[in-house]
Amino acid sequence: MKTSADTLAVILPGKRTCLGLAAAVVTALPLAAFGQNSVGFNFAGRQWSIGGNTAMTLSAGDTAGVVGQSQWNNVFLDGADSGGLAQVNLGGPNAGSVLNNGGTATSMTFTYTKNGNATEWAVDQTTHTGNQQLLDGYWDIQSASGTVSLGNIPYSSYNVYVYVSADSNGRTAGVDINGGAQKFLLTDANGFNYSNPLIEGTASSQGTAASGQYFLFQGVSGSSLQIDLSNYGSDVGLAGIQIVGVPEPSTLALSTAGLAFVGWLRRRK
Repeated sequence: MKTSADTLAVILPGKRTCLGLAAAVVTALPLAAFGQNSVGFNFAGRQWSIGGNTAMTLSAGDTAGVVGQSQWNNVFLDGADSGGLAQVNLGGPNAGSVLNNGGTATSMTFTYTKNGNATEWAVDQTTHTGNQQLLDGYWDIQSASGTVSLGNIPYSSYNVYVYVSADSNGRTAGVDINGGAQKFLLTDANGFNYSNPLIEGTASSQGTAASGQYFLFQGVSGSSLQIDLSNYGSDVGLAGIQIVGVPEPSTLALSTAGLAFVGWLRRRK
């Protein structure tokens, strides 16, 4: 009668071989991924025109973003119609600090400039959580363009998610990072319901722009980053920015599983 160990031996070509393969896979994954590895900024806009005095903030425990994270930094622009310093996380024990997804303060900096008119705005004034709240409030670029500059980014390589919003569908937005080529999308409020998977904008020209809510720029490096948003015809706005260290959390989970497998094999030697 075959034991469970015999069955395992049939499945696996050999403990030493498997140990070597598992170790090779884990070694190939950057160990820098272990730990907190994302920072998110939520633009806490509001609708002044309808008496909206409540900023669309995310609570510390709210999870949002394509790469789900909590501990979003709520950004309040110091006079949204002019460039300057942004106020980050007003009030509370971490006022003024930029936090990572583990709630630890970083040395990251955040400034902004604008070309033409800009203001704080929101899609509506109802209470939401998660992606709805992230995409509700935004920095409305009413004409021309706006720029956000980030400094002291703590990751050697990272992906950048730029979330774009508007209070109407079909407005053309273009985003670039560090002065590179723009990507385009048409704003899509999706009935103000962002519980479904968010749609990436990937068009390389205005004429091919399709509905979406975010842009992705992969494999970015450098401790500073410039994000430019342009509108073409009507108001669009920056709703959020997410910096995710590479590898992303899904790869981190694979690394952890691989290490556990190596440990299990070693114990069986």
